[in-house]
Amino acid sequence: MSQYQETRRFKCTGDAGNPCIVIEQIRVADEAISSPRTDYMTVDGEVANRLDRKHFLILMKGEVVKIQRALRRKH
Repeated sequence: MSQYQETRRFKCTGDAGNPCIVIEQIRVADEAISSPRTDYMTVDGEVANRLDRKHFLILMKGEVVKIQRALRRKH
């Protein structure tokens, strides 16, 4: 079973101005995976794909959201 470690959060907005938070997480390598992999998802559990430095695509909605700023992790 894969383990995930959160690395960053991004505050984003869609075309309609709807806010969302996208979480960047790294899948920690185990025996089956040779190197860590970065995945993205919203706080609502929807899978996201990073398009470029400023945009994510929320896959189930087909919505492109723009990064407003990166949020600091709480320790």
